[in-house]
Amino acid sequence: MLSENSMSIKSRLPLKIGILSLSLVVQAAGAVAAAVPFIMNDFSDRTTAQVQSILTLPSMAILIFILLSSWFIKALGKKRTVCLGLMIALVGGILPAFTMNFGLILFARILFGAGLGLFNSMTVSLIGDNFTGADQKNLLGIQSAVMTLGNSLATFAAGLLLTISWQASFLVYLVILPILFLFLFGYRNVNENPVETTQSSTIGTKRRKLPLSVTLGILTLFLFFISLMVVITSSALLIQELALTNQGFLSTALAIAGIFSSLVALAFGQITKLLKRFTPVVVISFAMVGFFTITLAPTMTVFFIGLLVVYLANLVVPYVYSVILSDVDPEANNLVVSLAMVACNLGAFSSPYVINFISQLFGMTTAVMQVRIAAGIMAIIALIFLFLAFNKTTTPISKEEL
Repeated sequence: MLSENSMSIKSRLPLKIGILSLSLVVQAAGAVAAAVPFIMNDFSDRTTAQVQSILTLPSMAILIFILLSSWFIKALGKKRTVCLGLMIALVGGILPAFTMNFGLILFARILFGAGLGLFNSMTVSLIGDNFTGADQKNLLGIQSAVMTLGNSLATFAAGLLLTISWQASFLVYLVILPILFLFLFGYRNVNENPVETTQSSTIGTKRRKLPLSVTLGILTLFLFFISLMVVITSSALLIQELALTNQGFLSTALAIAGIFSSLVALAFGQITKLLKRFTPVVVISFAMVGFFTITLAPTMTVFFIGLLVVYLANLVVPYVYSVILSDVDPEANNLVVSLAMVACNLGAFSSPYVINFISQLFGMTTAVMQVRIAAGIMAIIALIFLFLAFNKTTTPISKEEL
């Protein structure tokens, strides 16, 4: 239930903008990837792995501080924790633009990841705190789209700044400053505790364990990112094995597919109204068709169409978050969303190792077979969601579905 204070806000638009703006930067750690070769030139005494860690260290820090964020929230409250995270990320983000000390650059990247990790889970949980029903579903779809578009825009802006110098590319993180002001403006009148005390205690006594829908939802996110990352890690090898012409179009195809996925996510609320509990089953079924299409593609055009279909599966992410926000004690939203985000990141990180292990286990090491293994994992995910769709006791029903 929303607090009376938050319900009395006349205009919800500033609040929506403030919360959604946080998602613009949460996936921007890799925006400066194009600067790595230039950094290597200036730090020729460092190994390639050391320079590449500039890109990987933030991810490690993000994972750690996603888990620690609940402690900060208890100590500081959500608003102060978000502001602290943004300020830390701002300092860590732009610091490499002003130093040639390699150790300090690495520290700055850890700092940047720590800042992002502090408010990462709240990009979703704050939506659950302040919005319900159709509003909540629509915002979860928009949040997913904003996150993807934010990463694309940051990468593009960093590339423009790279024409000045590799240090200038880190100035892209100055975007955090207006995000901080947007959040402070939109979140200024919101009660930190959206759940009434009397209800919290009642809910807490009834829900001591995670509902099955939430537990399985988190598991599917882990499996989902193991499968989806194969598209990124194996596509280049796949088109070589298929001997497709115009292979240089791959990076553009992946970028367009990501933007297409963002646009589809904007309609998430409407799609769930239509498909209801079967939303993830339908989109994953389409994704499986997409996986097999790209393994059989005779041309890059067909391959590109297959990619677009595969990326429809990204609707699984806001769907699982909507289940979490609907079926968990609101006081536990942030912790459970944090666990879900850790599952996403661990799935993405472990994907090449898991897929390689399975492919070697069955003696199928080609890129074509690895993509088909990923399709098999998607089939398992579809079966889990099919079970949840028919098990009404584990899947929350919104008012729109009644």
